[in-house]
Amino acid sequence: MIAVTGSGEYLSGIIDADLTLISKLKNRPNIITLPTAAGKESSDRINYWCELATTHFSKFDVDHKNIKALKHNDFFDEELLEATKNANFIYFSGGNPTYLYETIKDTPFFKEMINTHTNGGIIAGCSAGAMIMGEKMIKGYGFNLINNVIVIPHYGESFYSWVTNTVKLLNRGNYKLLCLEKDTYFTLNDDHIEIIGSNNVHLIFKDKHDTYKNGDVFSTKELVI
Repeated sequence: MIAVTGSGEYLSGIIDADLTLISKLKNRPNIITLPTAAGKESSDRINYWCELATTHFSKFDVDHKNIKALKHNDFFDEELLEATKNANFIYFSGGNPTYLYETIKDTPFFKEMINTHTNGGIIAGCSAGAMIMGEKMIKGYGFNLINNVIVIPHYGESFYSWVTNTVKLLNRGNYKLLCLEKDTYFTLNDDHIEIIGSNNVHLIFKDKHDTYKNGDVFSTKELVI
């Protein structure tokens, strides 16, 4: 399963959505969180993400490990690879999406992450961690784990409203815009999509704008262009 949300990772507003998401796992949750997207930020900021993740997942009955992998070479580390092999839930928090993409692509970690996904695990991301899952990002390409879309996080938040309008103009109908509000997951699992959370998810393509809410389940055909 792929699960992406616009903002709010590790905060109180997303606890219920995370509980529902974790319940989708068949085995005991073994979660690793990665603050990699913040790798170019200050050490204080990176520590903030690490501590926030640790505090958040301590509220759940799960096994959790936060791994401070921040550079490309870190994703060749045997300890990280072993943790990834054992994990069934991998979570990327926010920061710089281009840096995150470049840091983990073409690494043994990425291969193990895809294995986790193939074997029924959850690959989740918020903000930058969500953007890398699409076929294309605002700048450059993503990992295409969600076909035909550009992921737009922070949807509806005033500071980011210009992003959606700019992408609409530049996109010219080549991709659908998957617009994510906070505290709400768009989840993609085999042939269906399910929305989990307290707010909405939007699919925008040319003049069509569809809005989905918690509990909505629909076919992946909605992503086809």
